[in-house]
Amino acid sequence: MGLESLFLFTLLGGMAAGAYAFETCFQRTRTGERPWLVPLVIVVLFAVGMIAASTHVQSIPRALASVSAGTVNFGSGMVKEVAASGIFFVLVIVDLIITLAKKNSPFALRVVAAVVAVVCMVLMATAYVDVYGNAVWSNAPATVLSFFAGDLAMGLGLCAVLGSVDVTKKPALYALLIVDAALAIGLALEVAAFGGQGASPVTQVVGLVVAPVASAALALAASKLENKKMLAIAMCALLVIGVAIARYAFYATCAM
Repeated sequence: MGLESLFLFTLLGGMAAGAYAFETCFQRTRTGERPWLVPLVIVVLFAVGMIAASTHVQSIPRALASVSAGTVNFGSGMVKEVAASGIFFVLVIVDLIITLAKKNSPFALRVVAAVVAVVCMVLMATAYVDVYGNAVWSNAPATVLSFFAGDLAMGLGLCAVLGSVDVTKKPALYALLIVDAALAIGLALEVAAFGGQGASPVTQVVGLVVAPVASAALALAASKLENKKMLAIAMCALLVIGVAIARYAFYATCAM
């Protein structure tokens, strides 16, 4: 497994980080019969993403050995990304443990973890801007905006599915429309970047239509829909599928 491992890490890990950031913004106190559900799902998604990412260097022991041997460039974007990811993962595990024990967790802890989540999402994007020889990856506005907005959009969709955010209410709806607009701009910039390097931009166009455009249209039509659960699932599916299509094509440009 090569770039597919990084694809899974940024897709699943990015969605988990985005969900944590939005849950913290919209839920100061966790309530309901399953207050542990959101942190549990985030831990699982992020863990799967990190395990997938470890296969990019063949194994977790090999990755740890490279650190202990002093062969890692701690100034590189990818190393910073890994460090931020590790910190975020530990904080969310602590959050989950406390929530399981006390049905809630300190809001201050969640704020710190949410800030780290945002840093993690940004580093997931900027790590590729440093890669020379790939003009699509090093296009900072396109890469950073499409990654960051995509992670936030998927995260908000996941929060809606898990019931911690109601996109039929104005605050969440406005947040969705804003991140969808940012994602649309990012993917439009990627369309231009793909075209500029002689690569087909069809996948990015499809991603743009499926993720930000279709999900925003669905959310705006929410007032006419009675089943909020199905709305959330459909919206989240559109966002994940659209971002996945565009991001997989992004990684595929490495073979150009």
